[in-house]
Amino acid sequence: MKEKEEGTIVIKFSIVWFFIAIIIIGLLVSFFRNNIFATNDNKEKEENIVAFEENQKAVDVVQIMLTNTGSDKKMVNEQRDVEFKTEYEDNPNLPKDEEQIKQEGKVGKIQVTALQEYVNNEIVNEEIVESITLEEVVNQIIYKGTSEFLKKFNVHIDDQMYLLEAEDLKEDKTDESATICQVPRYLNVTIKEAGEEWIKVIYNGQEGYLKTTYITSETVTPLIKEQNRIAILKNNVNIDMDLSVPSGLTLSDFKTVLSGNLSDKNKIFEQNAEVFYNAEQKYNINGIFLAAVGIHESAWGTSRLAMDKNNLFGFNANDRDPYNLATTFNDYENAIYAVAEALSTKYLHTTGTLINDSIVASGAYYNGTTLKSVNIRYASDEGWADKVFSYIQYLYNKL
Repeated sequence: MKEKEEGTIVIKFSIVWFFIAIIIIGLLVSFFRNNIFATNDNKEKEENIVAFEENQKAVDVVQIMLTNTGSDKKMVNEQRDVEFKTEYEDNPNLPKDEEQIKQEGKVGKIQVTALQEYVNNEIVNEEIVESITLEEVVNQIIYKGTSEFLKKFNVHIDDQMYLLEAEDLKEDKTDESATICQVPRYLNVTIKEAGEEWIKVIYNGQEGYLKTTYITSETVTPLIKEQNRIAILKNNVNIDMDLSVPSGLTLSDFKTVLSGNLSDKNKIFEQNAEVFYNAEQKYNINGIFLAAVGIHESAWGTSRLAMDKNNLFGFNANDRDPYNLATTFNDYENAIYAVAEALSTKYLHTTGTLINDSIVASGAYYNGTTLKSVNIRYASDEGWADKVFSYIQYLYNKL
């Protein structure tokens, strides 16, 4: 019993010391924590303050690292141009191989941060760290022509082309398509769309299609421009044509149409071709109309009034006494100018119209600007207009 009691006392004593040891360890931990850790906190605070102050100086840390390590790399931050690319598009409305800019190219700009590596002061490698677009790049777009037709005739869209023979203007690119109108020989059209068998054109404000069989250009047919000019003049000849404007014929044209006429036995009209041309310019009147009136009224200068009084026009030859009442002129030139002025100022222009710098129209007998309107007050013969027109046609057809 005594041994058992002694063992129990030993165990109790050990337990007591165990708890005492724990308390002592806790006190020691608390002591060191309050002193050592407090010291570390203060140290960290001081270091943070120093680091913050250093950051205020905007030091390039990466560059410092590269420098301190003796590296041959460099960090750069700069603006750079971005060159545009050129793209090509086929265009059937341009002559083959011809180029035309559709869209202008524009250089772009970027802000780049890059790490560059050098060897012997020459860059050998670059790594883009960051790239920011400042201005977008715009690629250049160029049309490249594919039309053999336009190349052959050396023309472009909206240029003039000419017909070697009369041809029907069609609504569509087929022979069976409806005909809009006929384009006369040598007249011009404006090309709007190229093709090999058919082309799209505008003629007299009407849009349609023509076969390319009889189409030509001034490059291919150099004389076509002059043929076209004459064709336009002839095409505008009709009974209702405006006589209050010049004919558009050149002095050479007047000499051509008024020369070599067998009926002009005394060569009166041939010798006065330039006078008729000048009268047209001076009095704002169609000179061919003026000549046609003289031819009709004087039977090509063979009438009694023409021979005796130089009066080619039966001017003032009133029906009750034509010969005696008709005006006598000093020469044919005076007669031509006098009648040109009378027809222009009294018959073809309204009151107050300025004919030239010194002449103003009275419009005394004005009824319009056509042959038939002049016929009303100028001649008692109701068929006078048709007879004069036949000579107008004859002279124009001599072009």
